[in-house]
Amino acid sequence: MREPALAHLTAVLKRAVAGFAIGIALLLALAGTRNGPFYAIPGATLSGTVDEEPVTDWSFVTDRNLDLETRPDAPYSVELNYVVQNGQLFIDPAEGRAWLDHIRADPRVRVRFGDRIYPLLAVLVGRPGEMEGFPGDRYVYRLDPRE
Repeated sequence: MREPALAHLTAVLKRAVAGFAIGIALLLALAGTRNGPFYAIPGATLSGTVDEEPVTDWSFVTDRNLDLETRPDAPYSVELNYVVQNGQLFIDPAEGRAWLDHIRADPRVRVRFGDRIYPLLAVLVGRPGEMEGFPGDRYVYRLDPRE
């Protein structure tokens, strides 16, 4: 009686693993069709309409997240949260993020809201614990128009 139960369990596990593998393959295929990040999967060059007009007040933004592109020579993009305070746009990366290292090496970034892309400059305005309203373990960067 034990052998049939074990055979059944083995068959169920094989189907579960195959289903999981197919799901991962589909997720990666979907990520490859997007121009930019796909949830937690980083992407490359952002696609959309580039808006060269400097934005001085980001209060109009209502998207839940933004797409951030770093490393202009080999674009790397991520989806992340942001904060708008007094019309200014902020991001707060944690230590250990690849995109934080990219910003430190080259502060030129591009941000996408919807299908609009804005070329910006990431300016460090606070180290961990320095700015109220942000997690105490985060760096705080203001995203300013490029000049």
